[in-house]
Amino acid sequence: MVIRRGRSSSGLRSLSFSRKLSYFDGEFERLYQRRLLPASASEYCRLMEPLLRCCSPPSRRSGSRAQGRIALVAGVLFLLGCLLLHSRPGSRFLSYCGRALLIQLLPYWDWTLYSNTDCLIRNPYYFERGLESLQLTDCITVCQQYPKVEFLHKVDPKVVLQNYLRQNLPVIITDGAEEWVAQREFTVPFITRLYSGHPVLQSTEVCSYWDSLHSVENTPITFFEKVRQQRLDQWAIQWKNCNKAAAKVIRAFYQRPYFLPPVVELAESNWLLMASQEENGAVEDTFVKVKDHDGDLLMWIAQLQGIFEVQLLPKDICASKCTLFTLKLSPGEIVAIPLQMWEVQYRPFSSIAIGLAATGNWLQDPRRPITVRNISLHVKGAEQTLTYRRGQRPARAGDRYGRDGRTAARDAVLPPLKITAARRRSDRLPSIHEVFIVNSASESCNETLLK
Repeated sequence: MVIRRGRSSSGLRSLSFSRKLSYFDGEFERLYQRRLLPASASEYCRLMEPLLRCCSPPSRRSGSRAQGRIALVAGVLFLLGCLLLHSRPGSRFLSYCGRALLIQLLPYWDWTLYSNTDCLIRNPYYFERGLESLQLTDCITVCQQYPKVEFLHKVDPKVVLQNYLRQNLPVIITDGAEEWVAQREFTVPFITRLYSGHPVLQSTEVCSYWDSLHSVENTPITFFEKVRQQRLDQWAIQWKNCNKAAAKVIRAFYQRPYFLPPVVELAESNWLLMASQEENGAVEDTFVKVKDHDGDLLMWIAQLQGIFEVQLLPKDICASKCTLFTLKLSPGEIVAIPLQMWEVQYRPFSSIAIGLAATGNWLQDPRRPITVRNISLHVKGAEQTLTYRRGQRPARAGDRYGRDGRTAARDAVLPPLKITAARRRSDRLPSIHEVFIVNSASESCNETLLK
């Protein structure tokens, strides 16, 4: 093939690779025939050096230099990161950036499934006890191995959770309420002044109210006024501060119990339990039950003033195999009660007894089955309710519910014993606006997570 000389650079670029090789081969042949190439090998190599340099691979020396620079930069960045983590402002800044990144990542990847589990890799041989899994053999094991409630002092929180609460064993912590302001200040006159003078407590209503006089008003102030006017010696009253602001006012008088590990999440509400009996008189036979647990797994009762006689009653399948526990709480002691197996009732054992209580949950595997009764779907403003009848399997995390009662593109993340709403993952079903799941225990719909 004859290649015409004098091609421009643009013309060479338009040629194919094989024609370019033919062109340069012809040019070198022409130079060789005209003896324009140097005769000596050294001069020939000097002229060809630019062409060889641009086409030859980089030397190992230059590659090692580049790797050294990269290692140096990585070491400096690692050192700066360590300094930031050890300094308080730097660690706060990195923590803030991490939280912001996780929040932005949540719509695309639900990392809470891993954050809310005790173990990243699930052990198939580990059987976690709970309300749905409680068997008759579990009741017999607990009652035979645990004939009485143990008293602990300065205990490790992990021991309380693993050896007692998760085994459905109640326990008394003798130093649980030490140095609480509530233990020093909570008396009947102080609580009366607090609820009659604090603006938040004045303007909010209490929940789950009960008193021995069966008052119509359902307010602690009215009850205490009746007790003062009628000069009653035997009375009992309990109520729940379910309003967030009101519960926060009461929380200012006590701290989180030290024996509860971080995995235990306490409810925002709290209880006040108060009772009185005649001095040197016979103890009244009537016990007062603490109800409205909202399906929580744990309740703790702190004794602030006087002495409460507390009874723990086995419930459900364990009622026929276990006997009740009777214990007396002295000031400063806290009893922690797993609610899967036990019900709580109390009565005063001294002239005036005052207690403080709260409930909570410990984080479990969200894939664990949860018994659900009703599923309410809000479809473009119209509400449809689906009812699970007896014999149907419990709802599980990842179940997808549709308007016809069958599966649909809807994922539910179920915490233990209660579910507030299903998370909307995508717009694949824009007709479904909200999904409410009603717990079979409380039969009430909680606040929506996402709308």
